[in-house]
Formats: sequence, C-alpha cells, structure tokens
Amino acid sequence: MAAESFTSQRQNFLTHPVSQYYFQTLDRQALAISDFLSESEFQRREAFYAFFQSFGLEDQMGIHFEIPYIANADRFHQGQNHLMLSICRDRRNFNERDRLILNLIRPHLEQAYQNIATLAQVQEQLIDTNQAIDQVGLIALSIDGQIELITQKAAKLLAKYCPLSKLSNALPDILQRWVNQQLSILIQSNEIFSPLHPLYLEHNGSRLTVTLNYHATLERVYLMLVEIQPHSFSLTSLEMLGLTKREAEVLFWIARDCTTHEIATQLAISHRTVKKHLENVYHKFGVQTRLGAVMYAFQKLGIVNF
Repeated sequence: MAAESFTSQRQNFLTHPVSQYYFQTLDRQALAISDFLSESEFQRREAFYAFFQSFGLEDQMGIHFEIPYIANADRFHQGQNHLMLSICRDRRNFNERDRLILNLIRPHLEQAYQNIATLAQVQEQLIDTNQAIDQVGLIALSIDGQIELITQKAAKLLAKYCPLSKLSNALPDILQRWVNQQLSILIQSNEIFSPLHPLYLEHNGSRLTVTLNYHATLERVYLMLVEIQPHSFSLTSLEMLGLTKREAEVLFWIARDCTTHEIATQLAISHRTVKKHLENVYHKFGVQTRLGAVMYAFQKLGIVNF
C-alpha cells in the first residue's frame, strides 16, 4: 500500500519506469521495475529507491489499464483515466507465472470498471427520469383500478381538487367513479378503446383536466392530470386568440355591454370601422353574434366552461 500511495501521486507515477513505458507505447502487459532497471540503476534513482527501501521493497510488477468516466466517482477515481495495479516484493524474484496472472486479471478489471461506469450512468439517468416524471401529473392503475404509481405532481393536484379518499391507496371518490365508468366501457367494448370526454374539476377559478388512456399490451390504465390556470380577460389575452389589437379592443368593450356608438367614441373611430372589426372577429371565432364572440373568448381563456 505504501508503494501504491507513492505511485498514485502524479509526479511520482510519471517517473515510474513501468508507467513511462506504458504511456509511450500503451502496451498493457504486466511489467516490473526489474524489466527496465538493474539493481544499481534502481539505486541511483535516489528519491525513488529511498522510498521503496524505507518499506523494505526491492521490486514491483504492475499492469496498466484505462478506466471509463464514472459519474459521481469517489475522490480517488475523479479525474483518473488510467490506473495501475501492482504487486510489491522485498526481493527481485518475479517470474513469468506472476506476469501471466496479472495479464489474465487485467481484462476482468477493465470489465468491472466498465460495469461500474454503466451502472452509474443508468442510476444517473434513472434519477433524471424520476425527477422529470414527478413534474408530470401521472397516475398508473392496474386493470382492476388499483393505484400502482402516482407522481408527486399528481398527488398535489388530487389534494387540491378532490376530497381525499379514506383509503390510502385509493383514488378520491369522484375520480374513482369516473374511472370505473371508463373501465366499464372498456371491458364491454370489443372495439379499440376510445376514451370519453375528459373529466373536468374546478377549484377557485382553476381547472383540472383528467384524461384516461389504456395500454392494452401492459394492461395498464394511465391518468394524465393537467391544471389550467385561467387567463384574465384583457387586450393581451384577446390578442393571444388571434385578434389584432383593434379587434381585441372592440371585443373588450363589447364584453362590457357597450354599444357600437359607445365603442366608436371610446376608440375614436367610425361606426362602420367598429362593425368591420366585429365582422372580422365573427369570422375568426366562427360565430355570428356578439354574445357568441364573447362566450367563445371566455371559453378559450378558461374563464367559463361548458
């Protein structure tokens, strides 16, 4: 371990004859100090030799191998691209059997590190996936309606919009009844399942939309929960519906029960221009009356629901 701690320091590692040879040739076979330096040559490398001598060591045989990037690696492996595994002895007596054993070990070490890197990558991806899923309102149910998965987002939305069920692993009653209805249709139908209209739940002006999808192969039911915050009825929100600024202004005042004359005066335009803008609104919204235009805008902005 002492010799390992010495060679683990970069400046010492690069002066090691075996390491020098490896980085010059990338030859990964097992080699010893005695393959490069005689005893007298080894002794002339004073700092290098003195360290080994302080632990009574005379020789060292090692193998080098590359290691892949490992996510969240420990301090020893951080920034490492190559490692050296070595055996130290108090005399120069390494033989070809020792060399063969180290050469046979090397591919297994490389595979072990590759497995560690792959596992770390999978774990990192799994964490990212779980974090992403938790940002979505998703509930997975078995075909008999039992909850198998509920994301944090879905749990928060259910707590906000529905009285909680008395059972810890059950859906709120209103949602469970709707799911049962959907599953009943699914079981009785011989055709490809086509879900009914989504379930809408209201809370303080916000709307929760619940849609149901069935995965036939997995025999799983998935509920997707999406919360829609209503837009305020403003000129900006009306322009978001595809109206020009002037068309939005006309509709804005119509919603306040203003007459054509009042709108013309308010906007400093003619009666005919007001009517022309209103006709454009009718055409864009596919309606025929002022009330129809206002109600269309209210619905699209989530202010009212039908």
